[in-house]
Amino acid sequence: MHERRRPDLRLGDRLSLTIDHLGDGGDGLARLDDYVIIVPGTLPGEQVFATITSAGRKHGRAHLLRVEQPSRHRVAPACPHFLACGGCDLQHLDYARQLRHKQEQLQRLLTYRLGDGAPTVAPTIAPPDPWHRRNKVVLHFGQDFDGHPFAGFHRARSIELVPIERCPTSDDDALELCIDAADLLLDLRLPPWSERRPDGLLRSVLVRMTTLGEAHLLVVAAHDHVPGLRDLLPALHRAGATTIALNVNPEEPSRLLGPQTTILSGPPRIRERIDGVDYMLSPTAFFQTSPDGARTLVRLVAGFLAPERDDVVADLYCGVGLFALALAGTARDVLGCERNPAAIADAMAAAAHGGIRNARFFAGAVHEWLRRCGDDLPRPQLVVLDPPRTGCEPEVLDELARLRPQRIAYVACDPQALGRDLLALRERGFGCSAVTPVDMFPHTAHIEAMACLLPNG
Repeated sequence: MHERRRPDLRLGDRLSLTIDHLGDGGDGLARLDDYVIIVPGTLPGEQVFATITSAGRKHGRAHLLRVEQPSRHRVAPACPHFLACGGCDLQHLDYARQLRHKQEQLQRLLTYRLGDGAPTVAPTIAPPDPWHRRNKVVLHFGQDFDGHPFAGFHRARSIELVPIERCPTSDDDALELCIDAADLLLDLRLPPWSERRPDGLLRSVLVRMTTLGEAHLLVVAAHDHVPGLRDLLPALHRAGATTIALNVNPEEPSRLLGPQTTILSGPPRIRERIDGVDYMLSPTAFFQTSPDGARTLVRLVAGFLAPERDDVVADLYCGVGLFALALAGTARDVLGCERNPAAIADAMAAAAHGGIRNARFFAGAVHEWLRRCGDDLPRPQLVVLDPPRTGCEPEVLDELARLRPQRIAYVACDPQALGRDLLALRERGFGCSAVTPVDMFPHTAHIEAMACLLPNG
C-alpha cells in the first residue's frame, strides 16, 4: 500500500497552494504531491497564499493569508465573525453553489457506499431565505486575556470563545433574547466556569424561540446555587422569555447540558407549530433548529409514506413526535418509540393538547419495542426512521427486515451513517428509490436528507 509522504513543512512556513476540492467539513483541500493540506475559507480552483499551522503525518492545516486567484463562486461573507466563529463553513460560497455542493457531496458518498446501486440524489431543497433560520441560540461564558467575563460562540474546532456582535444565520429575536440574558447574567459578576477555572459557575445561556413567539431560556451552571438568578426572573421575562430554567452541568466542556434541569418560572413546555400541528417542548427537548427545515422534512415524509385510513405508522426514534403527530391525521394508528422518557412525555403532552387520540408513544430501546410489533402491538405498514447522528443499531434493521413494512422514510442528519445504513438495509431486502437533501443549516457543511426505501420483489 502506498504510504503518503509528508513534505518538509514547518510551522509558520508560507506557500502558494491550489485548492483541489472541498472536504466533508466544508474546508478547502490542497495537495503537495499526495499530502493534503486543509485551508479553511477557500474554494475549489482558487490559488491562495497561506501559512502552515500544523503538519501531521496524515495531513496538515494552513491559515489563509490571501486569495490570489478567487473562484467565480466566491462571495463576501455576511458575518463579521466568519471563520473566527465555528458556526459556519461556507458563507464565502455563493448560495446556489452551496446547494449544488451538498447534492454532489451526498451523491459521491452514496455512490462510494452503494456502487452502481446508489440512488440519484435530488437537488437540495432550500429554505425561503437562507438567513435567520436558526431559532436556537447558545452563548457560552468565558474570560478575555484581561480576566473580564464575556459571552460568545466557540471558535472553529476549539473550546475558545469569540465575542459576538451579530449572527445573520440566527433568528433575530432569539439572538437578541440570548444576548440580553447574557448581559443580565454578567451583571451578577459571577465567575465563568472553564477547564482552567473549575471553581467557576456560569457556563452558557440557551434560547429556543418558536414561530408562535414563545421562548425557553435555559441558564447552564456548574452547580445549582446561582446567587441573584431568581432576582433576574422578571427582567428575563420582560426580555422575551416564556419559560426560564436552570440546568446543572459539572461535565467536560464539550457537553452542553447536564442531567438536572429545574424550571424556575413559566410553564413547563412551550409550543411550536408546524403545518397546523402543535408540539410541546420542554427546556432540554431536541427539536429541529430550523422550523422551515422541520416543515420540509414533515412534508417529504408524509408525501412518500402517504398513509391511509387503514395504515399503521411506526415513528422510530420519534423524539417529541415531529413525524408521528403530523401523520396521525391520515393514518389509522401511529406508534412512536424513543429511548428518552422526557421526549416521550413531550410527545404525549402534545397529543393531549391537540386532541390526537390515535397516537401512542413508548419509552425504551427501539429494537426491543419493535419485537412486540405483530404480537401485542400492531404490525406497521409504514415506518419513519429518524435515528441520532450515529445511525441505526443493527438490531433495529434486523427487526425491520422481519416486519417488512411497505415503505420506510429514513431521515438522516449524517451522510456517513445514512450510507452505511442504506447498505445494511439493502442487504436486508430494501432498496432505496430516492434521496432528497434538505438545507437545514445554510452556510454550513451540514447535510440533512430523506431517503425513500421499498422492499425488494
